[in-house]
Amino acid sequence: MNNQIAYIDEFGNSGLDFDKNGVSKVFIVTSVIIDSRSLTDVEKSLEEIRKKYFQTGEMKSSKVGANDDRRLKILLEFNKLEYTIFSIVVNKRKLVSEGFQHKKSFYKFLHSLVDRELFKIFPDLLIVADEHGDNQFKNSFIKYIQKNHIPDLFNQSEFKLSNSRSELLVQMADIISGTLARCYDEDKLSKRSKEFLECINPKISEIRFWPKDYKPFTFDPEKDFEKFDPIISQLSMNLADQFINKNERSNTPSILDQCTCLKYLLFYFRNINPEKFISTNELIAQINNKYNKNISMHYFRSKVIAKLRDNGIIISSSNKGYKLPSSSQDLFEFVDHSNSYIQPMIDRLLKCRNQIKLATKNKIDIFDSDEFRYLKILRNI
Repeated sequence: MNNQIAYIDEFGNSGLDFDKNGVSKVFIVTSVIIDSRSLTDVEKSLEEIRKKYFQTGEMKSSKVGANDDRRLKILLEFNKLEYTIFSIVVNKRKLVSEGFQHKKSFYKFLHSLVDRELFKIFPDLLIVADEHGDNQFKNSFIKYIQKNHIPDLFNQSEFKLSNSRSELLVQMADIISGTLARCYDEDKLSKRSKEFLECINPKISEIRFWPKDYKPFTFDPEKDFEKFDPIISQLSMNLADQFINKNERSNTPSILDQCTCLKYLLFYFRNINPEKFISTNELIAQINNKYNKNISMHYFRSKVIAKLRDNGIIISSSNKGYKLPSSSQDLFEFVDHSNSYIQPMIDRLLKCRNQIKLATKNKIDIFDSDEFRYLKILRNI
């Protein structure tokens, strides 16, 4: 019995001749992940959604098309269900290797970007993917996944292909992949892409962009946000990217939690709103959902945020939450927020020091110890 089930579908095609009509500029693979114990309830609810919006047909993003109002209504219905999203968005213009010219190799490689990540995180997983091509391709695809991405014979992970017409959750993955296409494919781009991303944001575990230098904005930050400072923004993003690239394959749980937090901050910054703070609870939920944890507020602040800052990552904070800084105002809010804790603590220490000095006629100065010499410097600033 598999504890987690990932239903996979995609948007796009293998074509790389972008002068031809119908050749997508991106390829998107989306996995909708659910707990197997909730499968019956989720399928029952999805059937009601299908009947409401698609009557007798299957749920397909192509049937919704550019009807953004209808798409948002469907996504809001999806939000009532228990599931998470992991997606890969591939910039096909960056696929320059000859191997990508072959359709079978193209699909195998791109699916593996998702499958490898899922099998790594969930040791007991069933992956259900939509069918592609002829029987020979289907069989070779299954063998490829089993050989390369299921860790060992004692692991309970499985992989199978399914006809999307018989799998409501594969249809759901199709809707979400098509929605992401409305956010990232220049030929499908919707003016309401930010609304789509804000709508599904609570369900997003991660949207990963490939290659790593593909960093799309779903908005023009310098035009859409008055306070946006490109120098501060680029610095904060670069530092975050460098940390993730260096540490995302770590075996240390706390470092993986730091990467998860940072990836979410980056995604929100680049795709939804670089000016908005993200609540502590929302960031904790991202870590808990990804690794099936239940971390405390103290752990998050001391082992995630504090350690990221110790590594030179610039994270602004306020009573509204955390974010990567996009303006001098963000930096000021961070300093002001920190000062609201630091200054009272220093004042209390100074009062203690002065009382002890007075009582001992200056024979004891608690700031004289070498480990506290920086307090003397602060006192004189």
